[in-house]
Amino acid sequence: MRTEEVYCSGCGHKVRLVFTDPPPHGGHANLTGDPEIVCVDYEEGCAAIKCLVTGKAGIIMGVRLAKSHLNDGRFRVVQALCDCCGQVADQEILDDTYAMCILCEGTNRWANLKSGEGSESDVSLSVD
Repeated sequence: MRTEEVYCSGCGHKVRLVFTDPPPHGGHANLTGDPEIVCVDYEEGCAAIKCLVTGKAGIIMGVRLAKSHLNDGRFRVVQALCDCCGQVADQEILDDTYAMCILCEGTNRWANLKSGEGSESDVSLSVD
């Protein structure tokens, strides 16, 4: 893997990009097998916009970071039922709409509810 530090005009500061190694073998017919770019400094706010550095949808950059495990401390974690594997497991919160299951790496839609009394406790749930 190769790491580069570049300026992100969306964030207004330098970010670290990791270029993953391509697979040592050819991919499936519909996959190119090219290396992926992972932004190690992804934040929840990045999901709402197109990444100005890579040109990819922001949420794609969040999923790549979560699946790469290059910066697991970047994400808030809640425990919820995963729609993909059916297990109650930790979900890494990617943005206001999506979370990723740490067991199966499936992405789930979720909602964050706060009590009307200004409580800091959140309730997470799966959304159809």
